Amino acid sequence: PQAAQVEDANDEEDDENKSTRYAYEYNEGPVADILGKGETAFEKTKEVQDSLGGSAYSPFEDREEWELAQWLINNVNQRATDEFLKLPVTRTRMGPSYRSNHTFMKIIDKLPSGPEWRCELVRTHGDLEEIGHNQERDEDHGTGGEEMELWVRDPVACVKELMGNPAFHGEIAYAPEKVYTDRHGTVRWYDEMWTGDWWWETQRRLPQGSTVAPVILASDKTELSRFKGDKNAWPVVLIYHFYTVYLSIGNLSKEVRRQPTRHGSVLLGYLPVSNLKSFDDNSLARHRLFHYCMRRLLQPLVDAGRNGAEMVCADGQIRRVFPIVAAYIGDHPEQCLVACCAENRCPKCLVPAKERGINTPFQPRDQTHTTRTLHAQAAGQYPPEFVAEGLRPIFSPFWADLPHADIFTAITSDILHQLHQGIFKDHFKKWCTALVGKQDFDARFRAMPMFSGLRHFKDGISKVKQWTGADHKQVQRVFLAALVGAAPHPDVIKAGSSLLDFIYLAQYQSHTDRTLVALQQALDSFHTAKDIFVELGCREHFNVPKIHSLQHYVETIRSLGSLDGLNTETSERLHIDFAKKAYAASNRRDYFIQMTRWLQRQEAVIWFSSYLTWRNEINHPATHPTDDCNGSSESDVPPAHATSPLNYTVIRPTEILPSGLSYRVSKRPQYSRKTVQYLQQNHGAVHFVHALQNFLGTLTNGQEYFQPNVNDRFDCFSNVVIQLPPHDHMATRNLTARIRSHPQRDNGPRKPPTSERFDTVLALFDEELQQRGGFHGLRVAEIRVIFRLPPHLGSYPHPLVYVHWFKALNHFDSSVGMFRAIRSTQQRRPNATVIPIHHLIQPCHLIPKFPNGAVNPRWVQGHAMTDADVFYLNRYIDFSIFDRYH
Repeated sequence: PQAAQVEDANDEEDDENKSTRYAYEYNEGPVADILGKGETAFEKTKEVQDSLGGSAYSPFEDREEWELAQWLINNVNQRATDEFLKLPVTRTRMGPSYRSNHTFMKIIDKLPSGPEWRCELVRTHGDLEEIGHNQERDEDHGTGGEEMELWVRDPVACVKELMGNPAFHGEIAYAPEKVYTDRHGTVRWYDEMWTGDWWWETQRRLPQGSTVAPVILASDKTELSRFKGDKNAWPVVLIYHFYTVYLSIGNLSKEVRRQPTRHGSVLLGYLPVSNLKSFDDNSLARHRLFHYCMRRLLQPLVDAGRNGAEMVCADGQIRRVFPIVAAYIGDHPEQCLVACCAENRCPKCLVPAKERGINTPFQPRDQTHTTRTLHAQAAGQYPPEFVAEGLRPIFSPFWADLPHADIFTAITSDILHQLHQGIFKDHFKKWCTALVGKQDFDARFRAMPMFSGLRHFKDGISKVKQWTGADHKQVQRVFLAALVGAAPHPDVIKAGSSLLDFIYLAQYQSHTDRTLVALQQALDSFHTAKDIFVELGCREHFNVPKIHSLQHYVETIRSLGSLDGLNTETSERLHIDFAKKAYAASNRRDYFIQMTRWLQRQEAVIWFSSYLTWRNEINHPATHPTDDCNGSSESDVPPAHATSPLNYTVIRPTEILPSGLSYRVSKRPQYSRKTVQYLQQNHGAVHFVHALQNFLGTLTNGQEYFQPNVNDRFDCFSNVVIQLPPHDHMATRNLTARIRSHPQRDNGPRKPPTSERFDTVLALFDEELQQRGGFHGLRVAEIRVIFRLPPHLGSYPHPLVYVHWFKALNHFDSSVGMFRAIRSTQQRRPNATVIPIHHLIQPCHLIPKFPNGAVNPRWVQGHAMTDADVFYLNRYIDFSIFDRYH
């Protein structure tokens, strides 16, 4: 067997190192053969500019004129652009070469852009058999029916555009891999699409040396509206519906595809949606219309998927690329629409309509068999499988002729609609609210302690009118703890814990065989406990499509990689740019042609901006820091370890800060020269002097030093930002967290005061034990004071932290699935110490153990952290804590 290629290995001798990837490249024949050297679109543009003697900014005069054009096209509508360019001050002082919106758009239209749009007409005359069945008559359905516009682009040209974009060089793959966590190949790793089984198996079916371009399609029914009326009448809302179809490729990394600003997805078409009133069954006619339009849209993929197409790739090499549909992203109604089945059936398997609530796998749908069944039904043979499999009479599905594609395997699991807005929002949250009661549930959410990044539902959750996926993620972080003490049966907590485990594991951005086993175990545990909701009268059955859909998560991840790259959240976000903004830029009449023209110009500006970045890099090669998707970069966070020996005047170091951890505090302290009495009264730092004396004593090695006393003053900080440790299953590169510690602050007469905030963290308590991972060697600590050591007490180069400890995490409450946390005391006073700031590992969230019955009113007022005796270490506050529990 071929030797493994070690990626990101810190220690090649340590097979248990979780950050090590052992990648085995495809070894069953040549793959991604290079046919020659080609010119990318960027290189061709540079060659044209150089031959004409123009600058890199041509057709613009210079950089300033280009930047003005970029600002105008991104922020100003055409009417305002025309007015601005005709202002005397613009013409006399700025003097751009474009002096009106007309001349400005002519220059924009000279820029290279993506594949062109074309409009195709779709005609119907009311015959149900016409749409999507009789292809010979599809071209002319008569003149007495309805005529609709189908706006499309060539999908093969779109694939070429993505494959050949030099901006993606280094972030694109041309061959499948099998990745393992160990060099012996015992535990598989799944994240990118090229690490899944689908690509490897598809590569086997293609000619040797071929390059696969896994086509990822996404569609969504889009609704746009405008008001029509006058001042004497009520406005009428006109609603327009159409399908937007997006295309991306699995060769691109998930990080590129997930970020709309990277433009790793393109809009492929606008599909018409019509009432089709001339049809007897207009619902069925709309389904056939969708498949007919999709078949016309994807027709170029048939030949390219069979014979391949030569493409210049991002690295400048020519390869024969086979674009093959690998994934189809949509919500449940669209999945059933694509699968030609009824919505009370599963689009991926043959589960009977009344057995979707049982935890049993069923036979997967087969594309060849389904196509034969549909053809037999069309021929009047009426096969029993047609009814048994819940099929619709769509006799020419768009996917029937797509080579090497299996549409039922391609339909992906959908975290947004199936988990967040599906089983959690539409089912589990409603069941629990019915059991607990809205008033009691709201009180528990109002009493939740604060945490950075956690939404505080100050009025509870029952009064929230409009929910988003992000809102449900916030509720999930504290939902289980809110059930404790209110759930009428332990199995309610068990079902909730299992379901939340499944939701969190499904969101992992990289999986291994072990996490997939945990995912299946969470599903099994949920099904074991779910019957309690029937016993308590919340449900009569679990024959729910979204509950059944959980059966397919493990197989989808093994086939196509982790689900964060196949989520409808991405296509929902693309609607803003490709539908809503484009529609807003039109005059709402004959809007499709205006939308496509606007999109073409936006893409031209984006393309030209990428070209200028590429050209600047080849002219001035340099190493640029990687952008941080979380809003910070390594350069913003000073390292917690020094590159030279630490300089103490009195205190001698006994340890250096561990590499890889870093922090950031403000340049100037928020609270200057605070007395010990102030810290005792406002921060609750009752043992501050004693704790600081003990800390300084550990660093002096017996040398004499100045003793701190109550007359000393300290510079204090209200917060610190720490860099979190890396996460094995989530992309947490340069992820930081803010930890707050401040008393109540007055905000003046117009605003209410800011409540006191003393966050809790996991802090290093035993460095040797901490090497075992999980919670070993860590303890919960409440941050009371963040301060700098005054110069007269010594020179310590980093801030210090005064904390109140909790007891060791020894008591695991199996009924809740969380550790109990209890404050540690000494002689009935808080167990307090001073620790260096680098001992703060990560923030954590403590939730009070709610009693049975009503919640203490003081807790609702924000005093839960001071009044409660027992807490739970919140398992679901973030993925890092969740992973430590595992």
